Amino acid sequence: MVSRRQAIAGAMASPVLLSGFSALGQPSPPTVEEFLRPELDRDMALSPDGKRIAILTVKVVGEKNGEKQTSATVTLLNADSPDTGRTLVQLGAMDGYRLAWGSDNRLLIWIRSDATEASGRKRTKKESPSVRRIIAVDPDGKNPKVLFNDGTDRIRNIYDLSRVVDLLRDDPNYVLMQAWRPDFGTWALYRVNINTGLPVLMERGEQKTWGWAFQNGVPVVRYDGNYRGTVMSIYTRPPGAKAWTFYKKVRAGDWAKQEFVIVGPTREPGVMLATAFVEGSDTTALRKFDLSTMSLGDPVASPPGRDVEAAIYTPSGDLIGASYTDDRRNYQFVDPAFGPHFRALNKFLGNESNIDFFDVSADGQRFLALVSGPRDAGSYYFYDRKAKRFDALGQKKPWLTADRLAKVEVLNVKTRDGAAITAYLTVPLIRGPRPLVVMPHGGPEIRDSVEYDAFAQVLAAQGWMVLQPNFRGSGGYGEAFAKSGRKRWGGRMQEDVEDAVSLMAASGRIDPGKIAICGYSYGGYAALMGAARRPDLYKAVVAMAGDSDLHEAIAFAKAEEGADSPAYLYWLETIGDPATDGEAMRAASPALLAAKFTAPVLLISGTEDDVVSPKQSKIMAQALRAAGKSVEHIEMKGVGHRDLEEEHWRLLYTRTVDHIAKAFGA
Repeated sequence: MVSRRQAIAGAMASPVLLSGFSALGQPSPPTVEEFLRPELDRDMALSPDGKRIAILTVKVVGEKNGEKQTSATVTLLNADSPDTGRTLVQLGAMDGYRLAWGSDNRLLIWIRSDATEASGRKRTKKESPSVRRIIAVDPDGKNPKVLFNDGTDRIRNIYDLSRVVDLLRDDPNYVLMQAWRPDFGTWALYRVNINTGLPVLMERGEQKTWGWAFQNGVPVVRYDGNYRGTVMSIYTRPPGAKAWTFYKKVRAGDWAKQEFVIVGPTREPGVMLATAFVEGSDTTALRKFDLSTMSLGDPVASPPGRDVEAAIYTPSGDLIGASYTDDRRNYQFVDPAFGPHFRALNKFLGNESNIDFFDVSADGQRFLALVSGPRDAGSYYFYDRKAKRFDALGQKKPWLTADRLAKVEVLNVKTRDGAAITAYLTVPLIRGPRPLVVMPHGGPEIRDSVEYDAFAQVLAAQGWMVLQPNFRGSGGYGEAFAKSGRKRWGGRMQEDVEDAVSLMAASGRIDPGKIAICGYSYGGYAALMGAARRPDLYKAVVAMAGDSDLHEAIAFAKAEEGADSPAYLYWLETIGDPATDGEAMRAASPALLAAKFTAPVLLISGTEDDVVSPKQSKIMAQALRAAGKSVEHIEMKGVGHRDLEEEHWRLLYTRTVDHIAKAFGA
């Protein structure tokens, strides 16, 4: 299925800006607290037969000892007539976050809590931010059972028992779950009865196993990875085979374009769907993968000039289409007749949102979709293809109305060497020439798009325009575009960012004396390097978890990954090899260019970051101080590269806004 895309939103408006909007009679941009409020409608699920819709709603009803107290409900709708008659099931004081139908008559509810172990010892955040469980209930909320609950201390002391890896649509009584076994030191697979909650061990992984892919409830692909999850070894075991056979080793994670990903099963025994390159093509396509021969077939979906990202298919394995990004979410459908329907849905939504289908009925006629976009933090829709209905049934954050959020424009940028790139401009509600914040994305081989971007909305809430260029080296546009940024850190990639800024300056829409740059991960590096290259251009710099010394970055990757790791070899190819590219790497290291900085710099990093070493921010701070420059370095204790929670987002948003506003003289 198409992955649900999660976004943490944030916006902050100064009292001066808010009063200005009020005087004009315009809606005020949201405050940071409004955006950090927990989602209301958390999830929605469609029963396999397409007859029932369940909506999970969680309200904050109070606070105790600094923890939010919540109350959850599930609303059940008749999909034949979703606007007439609703059944409300009270779940009580629990924090639910996901739904799925285990069968047509059994609903699964994912819950989490900062629980105390059976021993009474409170878990620390480092041990576990939350305990996660699944409760199975009948449609009327009766007969609740906690999955995996066999009554033993061994089970009670495993904090995460929420990983359903196959819903087993051909078996209404069981699901497949993956759980960590401390006594074995491995992940293991279990068949879990959704009526009783009792688990039965099915298979254990190896010491390095991270997970499996399934066909008809049978594990046919296994992933073994390094401890960082950056390299995966893929093994196959077609139906009837007893032993696992090594297929290939691939890079993993969100920092590089994925060259091979299993996305789901087909109806053909021993044949899966995978995204992979096609010989002679520059982009990844959706292809069949034969487990017995370990060979890839002809493309079944291949959108021109774009990489396939995921697939959507029925519970029985019938492919409906493949998704990709072309400014917004798009699909290549197996049935061409679906195309006009999809275009009509987009038109209904004003052609500014992304439609992510995530649940499909067995007959492929009814769908649930998460709709989101720059002015929609997330709405749940029900689409009935036969009845031609498209109903909004829930919202994540209904208090964030469209008129309070900023629109996004698509910009076509011509670079100085004649290439064409795309950039996205978030335009604040207040009119007239505005300050500009440039925000390069991370990765670097990912991309920005027209979407609900939390940080962009935070900055736009200040009355600032936000520019997000997809510089060469970004992902999604094909291999040649991604590779065109390799070993161009500090060079071509920065030039593309500067050329996008030049386009905005020439437009007369910005205040050229108030331009800042900020970013996270690779974006943090780009922010620092931008200020080093163009001290005349930027008035403020915010670098979050960004590299500053490329030699140190390569040394860190080698120490963490190993000299023969595909991940380390990727970074050698992407950043540079000190043995042959040492001079260029030094020239592209912001810490070695500290004397050139004129703008004040804010550095934010997590002390437990194992993707970008926290040492990088320390090196940059020391270099700037030694050069007599203005710098502030904030460390988030116990925080890694991706595990930011509400308190950390609040810090990032507020400190970034304060830093830039002070430089702008706001």
